[in-house]
Amino acid sequence: MKRLISLVLALVMVLMVGAAFADTIKITRDSSYEGTGARTYTAYKVFDADVAVTAGKNTEADTETITYGDDAISYSMATDSPWKNAMLADAQTWFDVKLAADGSKYIVTLKDGVTNNAATAKAIAAYLKANLPSGLSGETVPTDGNAVAVDKGYYLLLASDGATNLTLVTTDVEIYEKNTYIETGKTSAETNHYVGEKIEYTATVKIPADTNPDVPVILHDEMVAELAFQNDVAAKIDGAAFDGFTVAKEGLTDNCTFEITIPVTSAVLGKTITFTYSAEVTSAAATETGLVNKLGGQHGDYKTTPTEVKDYTFSFDFKKLFTGSDDTSLTAKFELRTTANDATTAIAFNAKNGGKQTKVDSDDGAGSTELQISNKETINLAGLKAGTYYLVETATSNGYNLLDGPVTVIITDTTDKTAANWTPSRKVEYIINGGEKTEGVVTINNNSGTVLPSTGGIGTTIFYVVGGLLLIGAAVVLVARRKASN
Repeated sequence: MKRLISLVLALVMVLMVGAAFADTIKITRDSSYEGTGARTYTAYKVFDADVAVTAGKNTEADTETITYGDDAISYSMATDSPWKNAMLADAQTWFDVKLAADGSKYIVTLKDGVTNNAATAKAIAAYLKANLPSGLSGETVPTDGNAVAVDKGYYLLLASDGATNLTLVTTDVEIYEKNTYIETGKTSAETNHYVGEKIEYTATVKIPADTNPDVPVILHDEMVAELAFQNDVAAKIDGAAFDGFTVAKEGLTDNCTFEITIPVTSAVLGKTITFTYSAEVTSAAATETGLVNKLGGQHGDYKTTPTEVKDYTFSFDFKKLFTGSDDTSLTAKFELRTTANDATTAIAFNAKNGGKQTKVDSDDGAGSTELQISNKETINLAGLKAGTYYLVETATSNGYNLLDGPVTVIITDTTDKTAANWTPSRKVEYIINGGEKTEGVVTINNNSGTVLPSTGGIGTTIFYVVGGLLLIGAAVVLVARRKASN
């Protein structure tokens, strides 16, 4: 039992020592990372690393003795390494790879004149990636903050999207992943609109300089059905026109309205591309719940978190009353204008639909600027944007007076866009005959007509009598003058 316990304790100590001195690789993700399907990593050991080797000898082609300092690192490669062909090829111009004196392994050093800098590392990583041995298995490195144990060595770290990194592991290594993913965004110049208006959108995608050129960047734009995409995509890079993209509206698999595909060429690496396009607000969009648009980007398995853009239209309720009457057959006609005394600014609406009249869009036809409303009826005038309007009465039922002037209607956008999951809101105020502002349903009364007050009169007889006397007098004067002349 004592021997067994001693053996177990010895094994535990060995495991503890092994765990304490194991070399690890850990990847810490940049805190600014956003999106899904982020790259995963596999570490492939290229060379073995030996710490504090005092001497070594290469004997292939010539004889060379190499001496290392106390803390130096020597690199070697097994004679049956899967990297052997790539390392001994003429295209490999960075390392001297020579067989050790005992023939047990290859000793690896930097060639004379090779500068150890970022550009060299990038070139080496590209070469190793292009010559990755077939069937070579590597060590998966998690991105959840947990470290993976590996042997000492010189490693190619290959990401799932083609990104590369070189790292030396002779102790625990922590790699801070920079946010070199594509970044996307979308905005509209205004957020509240008329039905029939074209919304101008601006979309951007930032493509990092180390983006894998073998995989295109794709933008997915998802518009609600109430917006009509105008097929007018244009792009610029650094202010200059750019046409290195294609637009597709058919055969899409992710429910988006259209896709923009951008091949990754030298023209886009490290650049931000700005796209502009538009969509018309259709009459079906006359809702105040908001029209949510989404734009997201994709590069390989990675997808950006979609940017949401909310657009909306406004409406107001208009109620008509005929003073002192319950007769619902009484009607009046109005126009809603943007300029009070200019009939050409009257807004055309579709026919009533359940008490709602919506501004027409380009596919609805001309519509009508005439709004007919009955006594005690309330209609909702929809598809408007924030601004000042004028309700002008153009006709009313017999026995009732027309309004003296237009009724001013003011729609104010009160949407709080700083709130999470905000929804559009507005305030409606109206002014009648220059009075005070009233908030709420625009309510207009028509008063009945009256006979003007009169005290009676003598009619037209006096005018005829006076006229006759004037004619007789003129004749007498004429005759008298002739007699005097004779």
